[in-house]
Amino acid sequence: MKGDEWRKMDTMKDIVFTRTNGLLRSGALKASDKPIWYDVYEAFPPNIEPRYDRPAPEVNIRKVLYPEDKTRALFYKKYGSPGLIHLNEKYQRETLCQKFVTEYEKLHSTGTIEESLLMQETELALENQGIYLDRSRAPPKSEASPAEEESQLENVEEPKKSESLSDAFRVAELFKKE
Repeated sequence: MKGDEWRKMDTMKDIVFTRTNGLLRSGALKASDKPIWYDVYEAFPPNIEPRYDRPAPEVNIRKVLYPEDKTRALFYKKYGSPGLIHLNEKYQRETLCQKFVTEYEKLHSTGTIEESLLMQETELALENQGIYLDRSRAPPKSEASPAEEESQLENVEEPKKSESLSDAFRVAELFKKE
């Protein structure tokens, strides 16, 4: 009999809300134990009853494009994905792409550079800041002679050897009563 009733009730209100309402009225469910959603559903019932067999509404999704999206697409097309991207809040470092976009917008706002040369000028501006997107254009690393490397290594102090943990603490001393 109970199974037949559940098959007849096909809406959220009939199944869950009515059942919870009945439990609250009968005292089987305390008012302090009622679900969080109960008061919200009671105050703001849905305009269209949520049924499992109702077709999904046709919603047109708007395309959201920002002005810098074109610049980002050009950057990633030319340079790929250089560098790391940290999504953690404690790393507040600006990504290479964001630096590129910022510099690109700054140069674009001046209006003195043609659109076709703007990418190259942005790359040169970043190189002036020490950021080389094209590794082949980066200056070569200075190579020190072996004698200079040895002199640098001699200046490095060796770490002091500390006592091992077992020498510093004896188990008997830790539990010794004073």
